Amino acid sequence: MRRGRKTRGGESGDGVGQGLDEQGGWWTSPSTGSVAMGTNVVRRLAWSLLICGPLLGGWALVSQPAPDNRPAPVVQSSNSGTTGPGGFAEMYVAAFLRAGDGSQDELAAFYARAADLELEGRPDAVQVGQIAAVRVEEIEPGRYWSATVAARVLEPARRGAADSGEQPVIRMRFFRVPIEADRDGGPLAALALPSEVAAPGGGTPKAELAYGAPLPAQSSDPAVGTVSEFFAAYLSGSGELGRYISPGTRLTPVRPAPYRSVTVTQVSAETAFQDADGDGRIGAPAGREQLRLVVGVKAARPDGIARPLSYALTLSGRDGRWEVAALDATPQIVLPDVPAAAASPSLSPAR
Repeated sequence: MRRGRKTRGGESGDGVGQGLDEQGGWWTSPSTGSVAMGTNVVRRLAWSLLICGPLLGGWALVSQPAPDNRPAPVVQSSNSGTTGPGGFAEMYVAAFLRAGDGSQDELAAFYARAADLELEGRPDAVQVGQIAAVRVEEIEPGRYWSATVAARVLEPARRGAADSGEQPVIRMRFFRVPIEADRDGGPLAALALPSEVAAPGGGTPKAELAYGAPLPAQSSDPAVGTVSEFFAAYLSGSGELGRYISPGTRLTPVRPAPYRSVTVTQVSAETAFQDADGDGRIGAPAGREQLRLVVGVKAARPDGIARPLSYALTLSGRDGRWEVAALDATPQIVLPDVPAAAASPSLSPAR
């Protein structure tokens, strides 16, 4: 190919129509054949789109998900009930226990007057292991609460005790926190520093379990036999769980099995089921009656260490034998007779 002289505008001096590409090399005008081939490709592509267009549109219409007619989820304010104040108190007490010199800003997120506090010691000298709100009392509905928080902490050894080899100690400590929310449902805030208090104690009547005295588990008792085989399958993977549960009951064994063996140690029946000899056995069912039990078991881990566990469950009679009808969430209880409590004190509006 004969190269022409380059002129302004990228045209060659001999008029052949040659020019420079972006990298400084030469390119030639496309031939008539290549233009025809490109035109043919474009034409075929256009026909393909024209034919496939309706098909693609129909597929998109059919594959659209069905409209979701479920109601939109309701976002519940964290200030409702006791969940919000309890969680707030847990975080506040944890920050308070870890606080030290320079921690005022962290505490100010919970207590507005924290900037004026004089804090001593190294931050995080006290380590918080577990913390939980154990009691939340609503003083003014939706406005004012008193929360009691339990904290399991690792405290540093006493000053000068390092030479004697004294180690940090773990203690359970309790704190009470006053918490408020503004009238517009805004963020929670602490009205004061936490108050360390004694562990919540007795004095309030307690509910009692609605079962008789615990009876030693006798292997000859049909109820104990069913329960023993059930827990062996449920906790240690020994046997088929479905053999010991009533038709229609859905229970899934614990997986992976956390124990290598399970032994039933005692049972407490909701009503007096004994055999004719009155020897403390529950005996076999006479029909399709139901029996609620609290069962104590000893479960041995793979390392051989046994742990006591307690379960509430309901047995159902069928064909002269007991089957597990339900693994109850809680045991049945008998509530004590409690006199009407005096009205809780409330805040009076500021005048």
